[in-house]
Amino acid sequence: MPTLNGPVTVSGMRQEGAASGSRITGRTDMSLTRAAYTVRAGFVAALASATFFGAAVAAEPEITFRAAHSSTPSSTGHKALEFLDKELREKSDGRIGLVIFPNSQLGGERELVENVQFGNVDLTFVSSAPVASFAPQFFAFDIPFLFKDREQAYGVLDGDIGKEILASLDDKGMVGLGYWENGFRQLTNNKMEIRTPEDLAGLKMRTMENEVHIATWRAEGANPAPLAFNELFTALQQGTFDAQEGPINLFYDMKFNEVQKFITKTNHIYSPWPVLANPDKLASLSAEDRALFDAAISAATEYQRGLAQEADDKAEAAMTDVTFTTLTSEELAAFSAKVVPIVDLVKEKAGADLVDRLLTATAN
Repeated sequence: MPTLNGPVTVSGMRQEGAASGSRITGRTDMSLTRAAYTVRAGFVAALASATFFGAAVAAEPEITFRAAHSSTPSSTGHKALEFLDKELREKSDGRIGLVIFPNSQLGGERELVENVQFGNVDLTFVSSAPVASFAPQFFAFDIPFLFKDREQAYGVLDGDIGKEILASLDDKGMVGLGYWENGFRQLTNNKMEIRTPEDLAGLKMRTMENEVHIATWRAEGANPAPLAFNELFTALQQGTFDAQEGPINLFYDMKFNEVQKFITKTNHIYSPWPVLANPDKLASLSAEDRALFDAAISAATEYQRGLAQEADDKAEAAMTDVTFTTLTSEELAAFSAKVVPIVDLVKEKAGADLVDRLLTATAN
């Protein structure tokens, strides 16, 4: 059996999904138990698969983090986990490492958040929108047209407000370690070039499973409905939806360009990936190992953001069969004006004081 010198990526059947998890339903003790059992079974089966195909569990580190996500192995988030694994192994002399489960193998994003709480998953990155179902402060990031550029977003996310929002997870059975980048979200469709809110009339649009996102696109004039991301490719292919929205790099990574041929660069929401960890797993680390882990997370964050900054441009250049539309400042203003009332909805969800401070921080 070969020596294990890097992360084990447990590859299962590819799922068409990456960014918003499964359908939100009410939870009961029984459903939580069933979900926990399902993930444990999935983990055991996936790990057995890795062993069968020659991954050397004999060389497994003393401390192994079970890292799972719903993106593909080509995503910047997955690459950042591989980088994190390398950092941990090098700095700990091989004592600490990761085993990585991509492609929603251990659930969509909502299940991943729940299973970080259960302790079935030790580490994940997910979109901020589904996290808001657990900690409503995360709704603040759903304010349309909040951030003007990446630098402004990084300043807020890494500053006091971003840390305060992460800290809202402390009593929810998880630890927020920081923010990776999914990117600015764009409007895509399979019908026509879109330049005005009026162009959205009658379009069936998939949104994240998030009340603010649904209200935003209804205000813009579309006909929105939520759908789990891991069901989206098929829904677009079958014409269940005409339009959707998300970062360009994710659109390319998930091969949506096979079924959607128009992208309008709205930059309507900056989408962070909160990095979440199980608190019991972190508490099991010695003080020295926790310091090593935190330093590795910091390095992986810088690395991932660097990849993300290049990913959209590379994806756009590769998709020669897609029509890209860059809006004028007047056209963008028309979209922005439609969603001004959404701020009041976000204040109801996230808290007026937090939203006011966030708006002040991004006013310049």
